[in-house]
Amino acid sequence: MRKFGMMALTLGALACLTADAQAQGQRRGFRGGRFTAGYSLLSNKSVQQELKLDDALAEKIGGVVRDINAKMWEKIADIPQEERREKFAELSKATNEEIKTATKGELKPEQVSRLEQIIRQQSGIAAFAEPGIAEKLELTAEQNAKLREIADKQRELLESGNREEIREKFATIRKEALEKAVAVLNEKQQGTWKELLGAPFEVVREDRPNN
Repeated sequence: MRKFGMMALTLGALACLTADAQAQGQRRGFRGGRFTAGYSLLSNKSVQQELKLDDALAEKIGGVVRDINAKMWEKIADIPQEERREKFAELSKATNEEIKTATKGELKPEQVSRLEQIIRQQSGIAAFAEPGIAEKLELTAEQNAKLREIADKQRELLESGNREEIREKFATIRKEALEKAVAVLNEKQQGTWKELLGAPFEVVREDRPNN
């Protein structure tokens, strides 16, 4: 348990760096549209279509997500630049929970399940830090150590270079790290992992004016 705790801390730090890279992209715009993560994906039209939300519910939930996210960005705007990486990770997590609570009861169980699969697909190696994932995969201490090494390496890569370079390399770095992480799993675990991810889905980024 202690070794798993260390891995969770490593992935938590990695999630912080990932959030920072995502935040920079969201404020300035990744190619193909803004980045949306976690339960904020409920405001994305392609995700709404995948979940088969009717127009009324899609508009209702989309409005809730936009309002909650707007409040988060207002808070971030008041935070000194040098503190934003750490604070963004905290606010992003709190915002995700707020959206999750606000939309509870609006979605059917199968829609929630599919949404969480899509969120894991978008999370990369950080998905291994999701509560309950390690237990479902039955990870060994050796596997935890290897995942920790991969996470550390990804963190180093995300910390190297300037912000522009990080944005350009972000997708490649995350993809390569995840491939290495999955390779650590045995055949049975890989089968479980595929079930946790569900059918591959590509989120269509939506172009919006930068604030």
